[in-house]
Amino acid sequence: MAKFTQNNLIVPLTDQNGVDAADAVELDSFNMSKYGHATVVIMFAGTVTGDNVLTVERATSDSGDSSDATFHYRLASAVFGAANSDVLGADTAAATLTLTAATYQNKMLVLELDGDETGGYNWITVDFDGTASAGNVTALAILSEPRYAEAIMDTSLA
Repeated sequence: MAKFTQNNLIVPLTDQNGVDAADAVELDSFNMSKYGHATVVIMFAGTVTGDNVLTVERATSDSGDSSDATFHYRLASAVFGAANSDVLGADTAAATLTLTAATYQNKMLVLELDGDETGGYNWITVDFDGTASAGNVTALAILSEPRYAEAIMDTSLA
């Protein structure tokens, strides 16, 4: 029986300290050329204040921005530590997502992107426009539906 990590690649998009989404910041780009689906898990700290706008950029090169992708998202129903913090809300499609601080503080946001939604671009970057007053976020991506499963998956980072 194959292990989870033989069919899915876990990609850190920030370090363990996260990034300040109050700055115009892009998370690390990842390459989907060997995968059919990406799930991005973003954890918002309680320090998030002010609104921010999130987009998912697609390009032919690392950190490029040829166009914005339409993605699907689901927000956790409760803050970390609460009984429903692992229960996700309804699936919603968007090209941009306004992150209202009071809604996202101490919650998990899950983004989903199918390979056919990349428009033929292999490189994907999650972008925060930096309009928030403050806000630490950490994130990782799980790339799934590999074209070829391997005991040790190839990197998707530049």
